[in-house]
Amino acid sequence: MQRYISSGIIESYVVGLVSEQEAREVESAIAEYPEIREAVEACRQDMERYVELYAVSPPKDIRSRILDAIENESSPEGEELLPEELREPGEAAADRPARPAFKLTPLRVWQIVALLAVAGMLISILFNNRYAGQLEAQQVEYASLQANQAALKEEYQAAMAKLDDVTGELNVLKDPDIKWTRLYGTGKHAGQLATVGWNPESKEVYLRALSLPEPGPGQQYQLWALYRGKPVDAGVFEMGKQQHALQKMKPVTAVQVFIITLEKKGGSATPALDQLFVAGRP
Repeated sequence: MQRYISSGIIESYVVGLVSEQEAREVESAIAEYPEIREAVEACRQDMERYVELYAVSPPKDIRSRILDAIENESSPEGEELLPEELREPGEAAADRPARPAFKLTPLRVWQIVALLAVAGMLISILFNNRYAGQLEAQQVEYASLQANQAALKEEYQAAMAKLDDVTGELNVLKDPDIKWTRLYGTGKHAGQLATVGWNPESKEVYLRALSLPEPGPGQQYQLWALYRGKPVDAGVFEMGKQQHALQKMKPVTAVQVFIITLEKKGGSATPALDQLFVAGRP
């Protein structure tokens, strides 16, 4: 029963959009089932409320004009009191094409209401599809802007980190308390060069591996501070991208000679002097 009521046949019956056979079927169902009769009556009431909501009130003086015309209906004045659409056609209108009479019956009203409802629904669907497409395009554009913003943020952070590194290096290079020493290649490594900076007060050590060759697999360069013939480990350092960067090493209390040897990766406890690459006095 509920499926029949929600099928839309009742609304079509009320506005007169069903065939004669369908109308007979609905009327038979109305007579047999009280639920269908109540649904038809409710639909009619809804339609009446819709028409009343959008009804256009007639001009305020139309009633008095019609009453005056009735009292003087036999006179020309009475004819003139009537609105033009209510006057009898006269000879003056003979030359004009006659307008077909148009009578707005309740059935016609329901049909117009149904057509307006369908038109409104189609317009709504059209605008919804249009704005849905625009919304999807805006969402894609927004996602693209977010991706660009994230990329710019990463570039900015990388640039700021690089700026901090450069600023830190400049501060170290300008520090008057740091003594800079060039370490030159020895023996078969002649021509190699590295630079070491040492602050006797703070004991800080900085290194820049200028022209040292890349070590082999499993090997790493190590800095040593020789004092009174004893080597002190000053730490291992990186090559590759870090070769020309200023790298901070382990602090050194006292030093007479700085040397760099090639050791196993991670460093050794004692320097391999047969792998001595560069040396220099501060």
